[in-house]
Amino acid sequence: MTIDDPVDQLGKDLTLKDTLQQEKKSFQVVLVDIEQAAHNRVVRCVKKPLGEKDLKFVALSYRWGELHETMIDTKVGYIASITSFDLNDFYSLCLMMTLESDMKHIKYVWVDAICVDQRPSKRKATIYQMSNIYERATYILAVPDLHLTYLKGVSLKNMDTIKGCKTYSEDIYHLIHGHTEKLAARDERFLNIAEVPKDPPELRPLLLKYTDHFADSFMNYQEHLSGYCPVLALDHICETTNVRRHPWQTGKKGNIIDYGDLHQCDQAFCPLSQFSKIWGVPSVAEYQVRKFKWKSRVLERSDSIRQAMEFLTGLIKDWSSRVWVISEYNTAKKKNNLKFWFVQLDFYQGFPEDFTFFKFDFHDSPFSDKMINAPYYNESNATNTRAASTNPVYIQFHYTMIRQLRQQTFLDMILSSKASRNEDRFYSILPLSQYHERKSEVAHWGIDNMLSVKLRLYDIMNIRDKLSLFFWSSGESVVNRGLLPTFATSTLSLEFSFHIMSCDFCNFDLNNPSTIMLYHHQQTNTCEENDDDNDDDDGNDTKRYFLRLKPKEYKVATRDRRNTNRDILIAECIPILKDLGIENASTHTLDVVSIPLSKWQCPQSFTSKNSNSLGWKHGFIDRWHNYFVTLVGCFVSNTWITSRYSPELQKGQRVEAGDDRSRFDGRKFATIFDIY
Repeated sequence: MTIDDPVDQLGKDLTLKDTLQQEKKSFQVVLVDIEQAAHNRVVRCVKKPLGEKDLKFVALSYRWGELHETMIDTKVGYIASITSFDLNDFYSLCLMMTLESDMKHIKYVWVDAICVDQRPSKRKATIYQMSNIYERATYILAVPDLHLTYLKGVSLKNMDTIKGCKTYSEDIYHLIHGHTEKLAARDERFLNIAEVPKDPPELRPLLLKYTDHFADSFMNYQEHLSGYCPVLALDHICETTNVRRHPWQTGKKGNIIDYGDLHQCDQAFCPLSQFSKIWGVPSVAEYQVRKFKWKSRVLERSDSIRQAMEFLTGLIKDWSSRVWVISEYNTAKKKNNLKFWFVQLDFYQGFPEDFTFFKFDFHDSPFSDKMINAPYYNESNATNTRAASTNPVYIQFHYTMIRQLRQQTFLDMILSSKASRNEDRFYSILPLSQYHERKSEVAHWGIDNMLSVKLRLYDIMNIRDKLSLFFWSSGESVVNRGLLPTFATSTLSLEFSFHIMSCDFCNFDLNNPSTIMLYHHQQTNTCEENDDDNDDDDGNDTKRYFLRLKPKEYKVATRDRRNTNRDILIAECIPILKDLGIENASTHTLDVVSIPLSKWQCPQSFTSKNSNSLGWKHGFIDRWHNYFVTLVGCFVSNTWITSRYSPELQKGQRVEAGDDRSRFDGRKFATIFDIY
């Protein structure tokens, strides 16, 4: 479901009376006849009671594109307006459904662009039943590229990649399925078509096993040494095996071909001779071209398959990042009935035996663990691993699927997802979480931007999730510093690990509600010196939010004239701290504090007892010290703001909160921090 309007706008005026009437009356769901769309290329709709016992249909999950409007008469009382996909792509998908082993006996498909009557009263009724529609579906079919026509028009690169995907559709089909034997057969078939010599007999095994261009490298991770060059390796195999095959040609010279001062060649075959019909002599060169052309075909096929797989992986991530799609595939978890397909896979040479769409098994933990724990794929490291390994696109694809569909936390889903309206984040994600009972309150929260989303999360979440959001908002990769409240105005980085806070060496008491709490108070701007600056805010009341944080320990950066980093950091924060009321803010009156996610000194009994059982490597705990927040502020007024990530300022005096002996330079340190 990809309708942009928020659910509360569509359904909030459904009163309790309306709701009861909806439950009493059997909802009539609009469905599209698959056979008519597949074979006659027309849209024929029918209405069926959603509660009908034997009703079977497929519900599509996809993201919308941006195409010119196509209008169709559904024949059930309304005109459908489609801008999300091209009807030809939809017809092709329906044809595939008539051939798919599990769906070929299913007669109907539900797709919101056609099956939702857009008239306001009708639309509200359908939106109210949306979760029931997906729950009643026999299968939920994800089609991340149903907007294929739109994708083709984005760039020539997209067009070329999609063309390559179509050309090698059957190879990609078996690759995603993980059919190793069929992939091996496809590789052999390609070698025959490309006329790769069978003599000497070791040529083909070398190509299949010791280059990055065939199924073994597509599926399995092999790290290369720094001196490995895939192009040089392929050239070397070609040259050495060719010399052994034709020793009589060694040293043999041909007629000298003269290209002026640029190039003179007396080789038996000069590749440049084929650049122009004027230069070339086809009758002599054709045999030589066949002998060398297979190498370029190997490279072309390998590049096409790899680029197509990475393109499909990107489509999976884009599709699964939509807030309403998240709701859809989480519905599929209940019946484990999610399948997915790509329209651009085109079997123009015939369909494989027992043709099936790809199934995502939410219960296949062994396979998921294998993919997630593979040493290869890490999104932030992808550029380096691609060049330094076989770049197994099979692992990359399934890692992304599993990471997106099985391993996203509540915060991942609600903050990293894409939504046309920020309040949709709560409508779609809250029902999937432990905070589901708060959904009825969303209409009153006034959610209009990401700041309001984060502030509301700080208000409703448990301690662990609040801490996760706080550290995520203050990490190394965040941007947009200098806006109040500093703990909620940064742009979040792509990744953050949350599981550390379930460990015993966490620097916070996860059972104490006062560990992290959101407060706000009214502040009246009465600053007389600003009365004449024509500011619209003079004299206005505004809410000032702050977090009260209670760590177990922290470090205070040493005041040292030689420590210029400290002074530079404080200088950046002085303007905003003065706005918060610290009139004498300076490098001499302010402090820098580092609060880690885990304690610097962990219990020896814990580390020795549990490190092996949890599979931690040496130095694991030290790595988690990289998760910390840098605060700049004043101990006297207990006024602090988050500042940029500053690992160089972690060194300093370690302070245990609540320890009365924690004094330095005559100052008494804090047990709590009010962070604005």
